Amino acid sequence: MENRKCHIVIIDQDYNYLRTYEEELIRKYSVSAEIQIITDPGYVDAYFSTAQDIDLLIIDEDSYGDGEFLREHTVGKIFLMVREIRSDLTCHDEVKVLLKYMPAEELFEQVDRVLLRVDTPASGLVEKNKKNTRVVGVYSPIGGCGKSLVCVALARKLKMLDQKVLLLACDPTQSMSVYYPSDVHAGEELAEKLKNPDDDTYWTILQNIGRDEVSYLLPFEKSLPSMNITHREIEALIRTLINKQDFDFIILDIGTTLSHEISQDLNKINSLILLTETNVIANKKMQKLLHDPDLLPKCDCILVANEMHSDGMRLSRDSIFGTIAPYQHWEEALDDPVFYRIALKVTE
Repeated sequence: MENRKCHIVIIDQDYNYLRTYEEELIRKYSVSAEIQIITDPGYVDAYFSTAQDIDLLIIDEDSYGDGEFLREHTVGKIFLMVREIRSDLTCHDEVKVLLKYMPAEELFEQVDRVLLRVDTPASGLVEKNKKNTRVVGVYSPIGGCGKSLVCVALARKLKMLDQKVLLLACDPTQSMSVYYPSDVHAGEELAEKLKNPDDDTYWTILQNIGRDEVSYLLPFEKSLPSMNITHREIEALIRTLINKQDFDFIILDIGTTLSHEISQDLNKINSLILLTETNVIANKKMQKLLHDPDLLPKCDCILVANEMHSDGMRLSRDSIFGTIAPYQHWEEALDDPVFYRIALKVTE
């Protein structure tokens, strides 16, 4: 079947009403949807005289009537716009009753939910720009060695390579958020959706993504353990993002804790950046990790050394992918050449 855009049809005899939505509607959805607006009652009959395949029909109650004229057509979802909600109004499952004069942003929120669900070939919606989503984890048994900085720096370089990236902090305190440009937090509704997923879970995820130079999932105000968010919820979140294929890369700040349960989840990632430091203490911690190799995921492993806290120790150039030079300010470290090399490596 030939791919096509999602088909949205809007029918309302009150053009003055439609004018309040029309400009924003077209600006917001014209890239992802074919939008058809009908205000002439006579044209409604002519339009439905031939078989129609519609993903979303937004229609006023006068034009809808009893809806019998739609039986011969394929309509995925119907928004029936009414002046007031009546207790005696009964509709089929595919019909959602909405107040006609609801705020525009609330109507668009409902449209967004439909478009997120209509994403299979059978629906006729083109799977536009679907990504082969790859996951890169950043881990170290060493606290304070720059894992979060590596995540942010790598995301910036991947964006320079025209990759769509999402940053995701998985450690208990979501420490990567200190590098985010705002103090906005994820809503508690997201936590509930991760624990009890439903059809709206992905929509809720998208509503909790911050967008700056690169995109990032908003951190919770509380720690993950205090909200009863475990590795199971994080794994389900990552799986959902991979399945939706809206990002080229998801970059995980794994933190310093690596249990066998978390390790099993990490076996699904594509690449692991293992971060160490050039000092004796860090080397001892790394050696302890290497004594339990089953903890490390079975994927491409990129060993990088941060020289910020160096005590003069030198690592064999054959054993590491590259080093991060010491910088006076963390903003300068974001442009270290090693991050561009890593970006090229993970995009191979």
